[in-house]
Amino acid sequence: MEVYREILPESYLLILADDVPPSFEREHALDYALRRAARSGKSSVWVDCSHLHHLPPDAAELLAYYHDRLARHGMSLVLCHLTDDVQLELQALTAAPLPVVSTLLDAERYCHRPASFGRFAS
Repeated sequence: MEVYREILPESYLLILADDVPPSFEREHALDYALRRAARSGKSSVWVDCSHLHHLPPDAAELLAYYHDRLARHGMSLVLCHLTDDVQLELQALTAAPLPVVSTLLDAERYCHRPASFGRFAS
């Protein structure tokens, strides 16, 4: 999995892509990017999955771990642009649902008013 990072004014954006050949560095790219996002000082981390066709189990585990870790520090982790297949994989691989919204604009809205989205959006 390839991970692209973009630092925005109020959030840290990660864009996941799986159309790249595997390598040792790419295996650890998501963990590294999430660690950097957690230390960024931003209040939220948005994970854009629009270029992701398959969610590896270790990636789902990392996303769930960092969702919980960030929440303990008052930060949000929100996923967006999931295909139906990736969303089903995520639900099957994680014990608790992670926040999923349709667009980056919805991610921004979610981070400012999570209660208005209910438990999580899809």
